[in-house]
Amino acid sequence: MIKNTLLQKLITQYQMLKFRVNLTFDYYYDLQRFFQFSATNNPYTTKTMLQGRIIAHYHVIEKGLSLKTPRPGFGANIVNNLLLLLKHYEENYGLDEVTEVAINVLYSYYKFNLSHNCDNEQLYLKIIQIKDEKSVNNEYLAEGGTIEIKKAHIHKSALINFQDFVNSRHSIRNFANGDVDIKLIKDAVSIAIKTPSVCNRQTWKVHVYSHEEIKNKILSHQNGNRGFGQYADKVLIITSDLNYFTGSSERNQCFVDGGLFAMSLIYALHSLGLGSCCLNWCVSHQTDKLLRKDAGIKESETVIMMLAVGNLPDELSVANSARKAVEEVLVLNH
Repeated sequence: MIKNTLLQKLITQYQMLKFRVNLTFDYYYDLQRFFQFSATNNPYTTKTMLQGRIIAHYHVIEKGLSLKTPRPGFGANIVNNLLLLLKHYEENYGLDEVTEVAINVLYSYYKFNLSHNCDNEQLYLKIIQIKDEKSVNNEYLAEGGTIEIKKAHIHKSALINFQDFVNSRHSIRNFANGDVDIKLIKDAVSIAIKTPSVCNRQTWKVHVYSHEEIKNKILSHQNGNRGFGQYADKVLIITSDLNYFTGSSERNQCFVDGGLFAMSLIYALHSLGLGSCCLNWCVSHQTDKLLRKDAGIKESETVIMMLAVGNLPDELSVANSARKAVEEVLVLNH
């Protein structure tokens, strides 16, 4: 009896030691990737990093302009920094949709100040100088800054029975045969792109896999699709690019933004009549590396989760999962 108790204690201690070692290596893997691929060290290292800094800066101005009573001349340092970022970007990569939106934001900022008798001709000349370098003629020309909307318009567009919509969505593990039209996937991503993200950086990527052999290889690295994953017509991997983040305070932001986007995508797929099932990505750093190799995912992208997607059969069984009571979730602070 004593020997068995001692043996059990040794086994438990070994298991805890093994857990701590694995946890340390997994966290170190995350730390190493964030340090290597985020914009923390140098925001000028890659084009994507610089885009992230530009977006973060111009969105600060957009937020300022959207306040109830913006202060004339606000954010002068942000504006000057944005101009420097744009100059560096233009010299290395030319102008594109990201810089075009930034220029539109700066112009909106200039017009706002002008309307409040705060003329900054120097800013206007810098905007014109950048814009004259190379005009981008695309759909982004009208974006950036602020727009005026009415409460009635928001209410009219939002007037749906969202509770019924949410309650009608289930995790589908019984897909019908047939290909999922890639246009529906594109439409769903187009809807999900409206998801909020830190400073509007929109760091998401959606990798779509249709080839049977590649799908099965990808699914073999995930531990929750046994018995149904092979029947999904499409497997989606949602990622978030670390290039857009900077500083230790943003070390977990990719999961926040990526999780928000993933839920929007799930609802978007549901709204288009497709079934989906969330597949967690709770794996070791070794498995994460294997997936990247098999799925062709860049090192700078953090895997958020997978989605199995397919057509809905006419009739099917779904898990009747219990939900917590509102009182267990809602915390009212007075």
